[in-house]
Amino acid sequence: MFLLLLNRIFSNNVSIWVFSIILIILAIFLRRLYKKCLRQGKSLKVWRALCFIPLAVALFHFAFFRIRGNVGSTRFYYQWFYIASLVLSFLALSSIWPRLHKIIHPLVTIFCIFCGLFTIIKPMVWDSAMRNHTRESYTQSFVSTTHDMEKYYSLKDWKKIDIPVLREKIMPLVQKAEETKDERLFTAAMMAYAHFFYDGHVSVNTPDWDTWADSLYLLSGHDYGMSMVRLSDGRVLAVKVDEDSDAYKNGIREGSVMTSWNGVEINQAIEGVDFIYGRQTFPVKANEDLYKPALLATKGRRDDGKSGQYDFVEELLHNAAIKDDSERPTAIAGFIDENGSERQVELKAMGIGADRLEETYIPLVWTACKKFPELKNLHTVMINQDTAYMARFMEQDNEFFDVLSYFTNKNPKVRKFLIDELTERKNEGMKKLIIDARGNQGGFWAEGVETASLFTKEPFEMARRGSELFGEPEMIHTVLVEADGRFSDIEVLLLVDMYCVSAGDSLARVLSQCPNVTVMGLTCSNCSCQETGGVSFFTDGICNIVYPVNWLYELDGRRYIDTDETRECTIPLDVQIPLTWELLQSFYKDFETRDVILDYALEYLNDK
Repeated sequence: MFLLLLNRIFSNNVSIWVFSIILIILAIFLRRLYKKCLRQGKSLKVWRALCFIPLAVALFHFAFFRIRGNVGSTRFYYQWFYIASLVLSFLALSSIWPRLHKIIHPLVTIFCIFCGLFTIIKPMVWDSAMRNHTRESYTQSFVSTTHDMEKYYSLKDWKKIDIPVLREKIMPLVQKAEETKDERLFTAAMMAYAHFFYDGHVSVNTPDWDTWADSLYLLSGHDYGMSMVRLSDGRVLAVKVDEDSDAYKNGIREGSVMTSWNGVEINQAIEGVDFIYGRQTFPVKANEDLYKPALLATKGRRDDGKSGQYDFVEELLHNAAIKDDSERPTAIAGFIDENGSERQVELKAMGIGADRLEETYIPLVWTACKKFPELKNLHTVMINQDTAYMARFMEQDNEFFDVLSYFTNKNPKVRKFLIDELTERKNEGMKKLIIDARGNQGGFWAEGVETASLFTKEPFEMARRGSELFGEPEMIHTVLVEADGRFSDIEVLLLVDMYCVSAGDSLARVLSQCPNVTVMGLTCSNCSCQETGGVSFFTDGICNIVYPVNWLYELDGRRYIDTDETRECTIPLDVQIPLTWELLQSFYKDFETRDVILDYALEYLNDK
């Protein structure tokens, strides 16, 4: 327990501690001084003036230490500190009525002590390595953040991330953004920076939707009236072909086999693309490879006559300088025409590539809970006579029990709920169960531990928590999955996708070790599971980046679940759904009305 707390304390923001302790000391001091004034019969004028010192401290904090430009985060971290400081100032007024004040003052003192402690504890639990660089310039805040991550990012060595090299790679974008005061370019640059950590827990967020959207427009390239998808058989096919586009007018149709892009063989061109776009994260290379053709279809050719396209830095600088669609570059597409001949045609850009890009890949990945949109997390329903369905879009249920489970690895509330829910379904005839963890955004791994215990007759060790605060890894404790096994006779199919992350990954890992569970997906899960806690805020609160700061281990000492520099999947699928042309057409045709993956899973269970 002590080392677990140290893991959260070691990187805590010092200013939070300092100002919170000042608040607590002032609250106690004012209480004692008031009693002393009463005993000695002194005037309360000086004491009443002192009651405004905490408010002055809070105003000083707000002026120089708040998260500038981000009201939501400032409120999240500091609102109770500000409220308590304001409440303390009201004591000067309440002291006019001694009887009322006698009741109020001790309550206010206790309230302020609680608020001060809460202000310390809240970020220690959620964002222990919070750093505020909102008063620094673009360049300074970026450099400061890279130093934060060099010090606190817990997977730097495991993933072999050379942060100084990455900093220099991104720096031209940051400098240009600072020179032009371009918030969208800066945010896009930070998205690119986060991308190269290949970690589902490293992502960029911004409070302003317009800035977010504009940064995506920069990253999305250009719309050439078509997109591309690579099937499981290796063919790269044209999709989303617009009849008004140069692509269609020059013979490219839905399903045309693509052979090259901007003069480079199509698979080689796909390999050269980095899918940098918003919060998309790709610890597993195979998951990114599914997306890459769609982004390649937004890349214009170089204007220096060389084949291929610019790297992401040069491309972002070019895109940021575009004022209207006439300045967008053309692209050269190679394909097999209706006569079986290979042709190359020039495509003129029709605008920003974001809409067609998203129309291409979103139907493949955002399909979870479509059949039962009103079903609450962890709840179940019979989907046919012998098969039940469980919605599992997060590993969170009740904040109190969830936080407690962080230390105990047990969640009796969730355990009881699952037993009651599954018992009821079993009484209704359940012999098979589909647990839908697609898009599972994680939470606390105790819920996965409790779930797995219901499906296994043999206990097993799951993972270990550890600490590297003092150099070499020191194991704190091992998490054990107990053997309840009351539902071990149920055939379980777990659906995952690349948006199943964090404690969702842990759910996939622990359930995969149960003999009656099959893991299925079009893609594997995200493969990111280290505990988060790092967050650095950039200039003026334009955006922030989050990252993990703690340590979880496999039983053999490797990092728990997270991929290393090879980016190979650590939670392999038992059944990988092949992306065929027929399945792809189903995704596009029935995106709004049908859960294609769930239908595939039901067919799989029926055919067994």
